[in-house]
Amino acid sequence: MTETDNKTRYGRIASILIALAIVIAAFALFTTMNNERISEQNTKYLQGSTEQSARRISEWMADSQTEIKLLSSMYASTLSGVDEISAAGIEQLANYTKFDYTTISLEDGRTIDNTGQEADAADREYFMQGMEGESGVCAVDNSLFYNDLSVIFYAPLYFDGEVVGVICGAYREDSMEKFLRTYIFGEQTNTYLLERDGDVMAHSSTTYSSGVKSAVDLYFEEGSSGNISRDDLESSLQSGVSVTFNYKGESGSGTAYVMPIENYDWLIMRTFPSSITDGMQSRANAAGLVLVGLVGGALALVAGVLLVQTMRQRRKLLSESEHVTSIVNSSLVLFNRFAVIDLANNTYEYLKDEGIKDDLPRNGEYHMFRYYWQTRFCDDDEAERMKEELKPEAIRERLTEDVPYLHFEYRLRDQETGEVRWSQASMLPLQRDGSGVVTSVLLSVQDVTDVKEREIANRNALEDAFREAERASRAKTDFLNSMSHDIRTPMNSIMGLTAIASMYLDDPERVKDCLTKITTSSRHLLGLINEVLDMAKIESGNLGLSEEDFDLPETVESLMSIMTPQINDKKLNLKVEIADIQHEHVVGDPMRLQQVFVNIMGNSVKFTPEGGTVSLRIKELPSRVKGSGCYEFTFSDTGCGMSEEFVQKVFEPFTRANDSRVTKVEGTGLGMSIVRSVVNLMNGTIDVKSKLGEGTTFTVTVYMKLRDGDDQDLTPLEGLRVLVADDEQTAAESACEVLKSIGMEPDYVLSGDDAVDAVRRSVENDRSYVAVILDWKMPGKSGIEAAREIREIVSDDMPIIILSAYDWTAVEQEARSVGVDAFIAKPLFKSRLVHVMKGLLASDEEEGEPASEYEVLQQSDFSGHRVLLTEDNSIAAAIAMDIMGMTGLEVDHAENGRIAVEKLLDAEPGHYDLVFMDIQMPVMNGYEAAKAIRATAEGQGPDGEAIDARSDLGEIPIVALTADAFADDVARARAAGMNAHMSKPMEIELLVKTLKEWL
Repeated sequence: MTETDNKTRYGRIASILIALAIVIAAFALFTTMNNERISEQNTKYLQGSTEQSARRISEWMADSQTEIKLLSSMYASTLSGVDEISAAGIEQLANYTKFDYTTISLEDGRTIDNTGQEADAADREYFMQGMEGESGVCAVDNSLFYNDLSVIFYAPLYFDGEVVGVICGAYREDSMEKFLRTYIFGEQTNTYLLERDGDVMAHSSTTYSSGVKSAVDLYFEEGSSGNISRDDLESSLQSGVSVTFNYKGESGSGTAYVMPIENYDWLIMRTFPSSITDGMQSRANAAGLVLVGLVGGALALVAGVLLVQTMRQRRKLLSESEHVTSIVNSSLVLFNRFAVIDLANNTYEYLKDEGIKDDLPRNGEYHMFRYYWQTRFCDDDEAERMKEELKPEAIRERLTEDVPYLHFEYRLRDQETGEVRWSQASMLPLQRDGSGVVTSVLLSVQDVTDVKEREIANRNALEDAFREAERASRAKTDFLNSMSHDIRTPMNSIMGLTAIASMYLDDPERVKDCLTKITTSSRHLLGLINEVLDMAKIESGNLGLSEEDFDLPETVESLMSIMTPQINDKKLNLKVEIADIQHEHVVGDPMRLQQVFVNIMGNSVKFTPEGGTVSLRIKELPSRVKGSGCYEFTFSDTGCGMSEEFVQKVFEPFTRANDSRVTKVEGTGLGMSIVRSVVNLMNGTIDVKSKLGEGTTFTVTVYMKLRDGDDQDLTPLEGLRVLVADDEQTAAESACEVLKSIGMEPDYVLSGDDAVDAVRRSVENDRSYVAVILDWKMPGKSGIEAAREIREIVSDDMPIIILSAYDWTAVEQEARSVGVDAFIAKPLFKSRLVHVMKGLLASDEEEGEPASEYEVLQQSDFSGHRVLLTEDNSIAAAIAMDIMGMTGLEVDHAENGRIAVEKLLDAEPGHYDLVFMDIQMPVMNGYEAAKAIRATAEGQGPDGEAIDARSDLGEIPIVALTADAFADDVARARAAGMNAHMSKPMEIELLVKTLKEWL
């Protein structure tokens, strides 16, 4: 071998060695760069996943804080007093929350959870913060009831504007572990919630994570050169700055990333084990080593070229990765799942699989994907539809080049919990072949349960509204048909009786009888019209209540005077009882209250057969409203009762029972609907219990403001002995309780004979009674018969009083003749009893009441006064002028509001003493006229022109006399400058009372 060949060989060897060195160097460089790339990508992945978890935790904490505040507000709305705070209410509300357990703490620190356990939280920071009116979240190592780690959300409980306790909702350690559980490339990692000092408050469910108490405990100083110092780590934690550091512990080593949770002082830390990175690097390096072995030294130069290309590709992938990561992160908020479906190879791969069970891998054969979703459906029809939607052939056929995407909705039911969720799936083409047929698609899934439920609820609401409108339409049609009969009945009576009266003008008794019956029919017709008008007000939302002082005894006596004739006509038994009435003087709307009573008791009388019983019980209950009294009125009867079906709709308008026993009873079918509306306006309740053939009971509970009554000196009554006789023991005992409350000493007996014997013994023992109260109707010896015998025993100075729930006018003359001194109506109210007792024992005689409206007018003398009547209806004006003229008034008439203003301006000051003003009039209505009259005091005419000021017209009383009789009509009249309000038809007693007040 020549020297030249040696040189050539040595040159080749050198070349091979050089090439080998180049290959080795290239492999080493490739390994180093690949390891760095994997470490860098894993670090970014760790940061990205941690940021996503931080956003999720921030939203979870915000939602939990909102939920506990809402829970506190809902619980506070149920309270009427601090003493009502209990576990029962919080347990019911806790069922609607996601917390593991819920507690309520009282002011002294006593704490009750939703299962009824009790403990003391006075030393807990969250309790003290909550009592200061603050809301927040904290973590505790040992909870009150379970002695484990709990994350507690708390909010103050307010009542009447003051903090009276603290409401807390907590997640226990198990829940936090499941919530924080995270997998990276199929391997579970450690996730921690930290305080600013690095202390661990909650962690995922791995074995090692539960032993770490502080993030600093994981710090590994001998890490790579990129690791930070321990001081820097502690400083970053304190300041809430994101930081990455190397760690080492019992579970191994790796990289940890810490970042703050937005809007909270907490931090989240997630670890990325080195084992994952090492595995990835080992696999990549092994692939490179195999490549080097295969290619050998001959491809060393090619490897260098590939290395350069790899570096370029790396930069491109990093750029694309950042872009894709940004898109994915933005989409994660809206979508639950992303999957790439390769239709050509029949495979799938999940990019995000939130909510997918463990039995479906993240990637695999497409037929497994289809089978999994088909089996998730509960019914065959839905599963069959999904089977068709997910067929590759169907996707290719539908997703043509003209179709940018596919949408379809489906329903999922959890096989374990039964919960139904709605999702919307979208398919977007990713790749197409040369002929434009789609070969791969991106499947995105979004939870639309809330939207779907609202859609279903709206559809159901529309269907319900449609059905209700149809029902209401039918009910109103039936109502109009029945009202036609009900209105024509009294109208026919009025017209017929008017014709009869005109034929017997020379027979006063016959005319008087016709007029009486016409009045009865007119009032019945007026009642029907009033109910229709009230219902119209209710439906338009304009029904209002007035507030005026009145006494319960007067209202009840008025009710009895209205109902007693009807009760007597049907020969019914009436029982009236009161219990524990401490406040008789109230503020409210007596007209509406009596409307409620008359409607309910009127129905009891209508539907109770002859010989039956109608009862009323009045009781004052403890009031939860300061300054108001709570009153319970119970109406019972032994009538025909109602079916369970009709009870459910008894308060609906236009409803009357379809029963052969009651179809002949007239009515609008609006009474009970009006009753419920009025009771609701009074912040009250109404309940009904009924059974066919056994009777009905209505219970009305209302709140009315209390007012001070007249202070009365009860000293003269103290210690005086009184005897009560009533065959009903309950009524007798109730009367005795009232007597005791005014200082008297009562005894009671249960019959007339016993009353006579008791009076006789008291006289013989020289312990006579100062008065005797006898029930009128008692079996055996009646109250009047007993009074006759008692008067023979005692002197005429001892009062004998008859107590009755009936109209005693028929027997008053007989009772007076046997020595009865006074009558008291049932129920026995304290104020009425005091009035009668003081009057009798002081020997004062009661003033006689006028027997009729005619006598009321005759006894009223307003001579010397002149009033101006403004009324556009000539007949109504003539009637009013005749009635007012009977009191001695001089009455002038104005046909509308403008004429009334002109008459007042033309008259001298003081010429008119009062103006009665109609409202609905042509030219100028009553409101406009009243404002114009008041404006004249400021020098302004009816058309706005300047005139000489009339100060007298600024003070002249103006009284509305109108058919606009609702509470808002009264308020509008007063706002227009009127002093009082009288409704049509005109009531004689109210007219006289009004004239006395203003004249």
